[in-house]
Amino acid sequence: MKRFWLLLLIFTVSACASKNPNFYQPIAWNETQLVYPDFKQNILIDNVLLPATQAKPQITTLGDENYELKIDEFNRWGANPDKLIQQVINDDLSLILPNAIVENKTTLRKNYKYAVWIEIQKMSGRLDEEAVLQASYFIKNKKGRILKQGKFKQNIAIGGDYDAYIPAQSQLLGLLAQNIANDLIKLK
Repeated sequence: MKRFWLLLLIFTVSACASKNPNFYQPIAWNETQLVYPDFKQNILIDNVLLPATQAKPQITTLGDENYELKIDEFNRWGANPDKLIQQVINDDLSLILPNAIVENKTTLRKNYKYAVWIEIQKMSGRLDEEAVLQASYFIKNKKGRILKQGKFKQNIAIGGDYDAYIPAQSQLLGLLAQNIANDLIKLK
């Protein structure tokens, strides 16, 4: 019986002494280079697909080698990563296209002119080196025909920790949204 209480005490003390997790959330990057107030179309952010390694609650970065992944149990996304990124792209496009109606896909039928699909191939980097975002995107009409497709690949030098990594990823998502907005304007 003494062993039981001793083990319970040890377990309780070790659980209380463990590190508290940090939760992060990318945000809209409001330092856009261009704003298009004349664009007044309805846009649907239809899908954002992430690689399996990035669609986890834990934030994943690269280790010392490109084939090594570092999954930090105590640094996590604040919500489902694909939904967070979808909302950030929505917010970024709303800043760049202030008179457009930008909505996320829901089960309700939407009235839209363009639908945007985004497939992120790489959203990673090294905490002491850079943040990387590589994506493909497709702009479709209401009938599902692809009107424009594009690729995005960029990195931002960072140094240090997740407090530098998440804002860099937010900035990269803002630059991706800028590319998408530039292509939407050309379709007008």
